[in-house]
Amino acid sequence: MISGIIPRPIGFVSTLSEKNEHNLAPFSWFNMISHNPPTVMISCTHSGRPRDTTLNIKATKEFTANIISEPFVNLANFTSVDAPPGHSEWSGSGLTMAPSISVKPPRVKESAFSVECELYHFLELSPPGSQEVTQAVIIGLVKKIHVRNDVLNEKGTIDPAVFRPVSRLGDISFARLGDAFRIPRDQWTKVGEEILEAETKKEH
Repeated sequence: MISGIIPRPIGFVSTLSEKNEHNLAPFSWFNMISHNPPTVMISCTHSGRPRDTTLNIKATKEFTANIISEPFVNLANFTSVDAPPGHSEWSGSGLTMAPSISVKPPRVKESAFSVECELYHFLELSPPGSQEVTQAVIIGLVKKIHVRNDVLNEKGTIDPAVFRPVSRLGDISFARLGDAFRIPRDQWTKVGEEILEAETKKEH
């Protein structure tokens, strides 16, 4: 599944513990799931113990999710190091903390797009017939959105060619964004009559 359901956006998640300890980690099970309410989802695997990200969000109810772009992908990848519990991955990454507005965890200054979130829903998953929790699904309610002006086009939307986001594939592979293309959506008022006519001919 990991190598077949691709590409996956990466959620670069910043949290704080109850003791005010910083944590920063990338998650390739991440996406936007709704615009009303505006929500994003991250899914954290339990490898013997809950991840610091899971524990922090469960305790403080806050996090930021930042999108990784090519210029700092190596710095971001450093934060996936198997650091001991309580150790901040910010240390040694070379990345910069930027203050958030509505939550305590900082944003990643190098990221051109970040969202500040508060916990909206927390779900623990277990294999069928087992009581062992193996995954935590975290839904965050977006409180603030930060977008760097230089990645916006004349329409006010993000230009992917300037944004240069990276995605996750299987194994330890990443992917650059390739050439984008546009496909207009068909309108029933224009194609409906032709489709109905073709269906009628098939029936006869």
